[in-house]
Amino acid sequence: MRHSLLLLLAISVVLSSPGCEKRAETPPDVTQAYNKLLSSLDPSAPGASVARLQGFARQNSRYAISSSVEIEVEAWRNRLEEAYRKGRDLAREEQFDRAEAILKDLAENLQNERAGRLAREFLAFEFHYMKASRLLLKGDTAAAEAVARDLMQKHLTEEQMVATQRLLDSVSTAGVGLGMTRMTSLRSAARSLQVFLHSYYAEQGQYPKTLTLEGPEIASLRNSGSFSGIVSAIEDYATAQDGFSLVITGKDSRQRLRVTQSTIEEVRPAGRP
Repeated sequence: MRHSLLLLLAISVVLSSPGCEKRAETPPDVTQAYNKLLSSLDPSAPGASVARLQGFARQNSRYAISSSVEIEVEAWRNRLEEAYRKGRDLAREEQFDRAEAILKDLAENLQNERAGRLAREFLAFEFHYMKASRLLLKGDTAAAEAVARDLMQKHLTEEQMVATQRLLDSVSTAGVGLGMTRMTSLRSAARSLQVFLHSYYAEQGQYPKTLTLEGPEIASLRNSGSFSGIVSAIEDYATAQDGFSLVITGKDSRQRLRVTQSTIEEVRPAGRP
């Protein structure tokens, strides 16, 4: 008899425990809200989708529908690490905007998932370092420097700080070399334009009345490899009976040359010796 009473007591304790409480029937409005939630989930943002489903499950844990929500959460959770790998692959392919969007979705919405932790760690330093390094390799020193200096504003470890400073050193060195190369190309373009104007005068007895980068007079120069992609503007064009003067600007707007019938000189920015 005593054994039977103990058994009945144990059963009653188990049945009364929170894990065995029977969930209430789901109200129609909750079912409708769940269906609306499902239809609005974005496959390209699995982190936000998991977070929204988990929030719905917490709010409606007393209803039977929470079991279905838990199954749906697990299905979406299985997509998280695949999304992380895709984000990393996109970064390697230099599709940085798409990569950052995917990784931020994981990092900002998932506090307790491995994919979220890995995304946060990557975005904290490696993502920006990779982006700056690739921009530097492509010769876009201005963009590489901007990314590296933004990175310096983050809470970096000593090792990360040293690596970023070395990257800025490389950007500076590459910038100097690239600037010299561009100025050499701009001087070559200036000489080509100078020769063209002398030839035009010899044939026509006068210099062109107007001269712009888009004008028909220099179509042949504009389409040549020594001019296209090097000169961004022709300004301050003026002529006299015995000469001409103009200023050409390179793709780097700080690089400007004044061209006359006999000289090619660098135009210094105001205040610069």
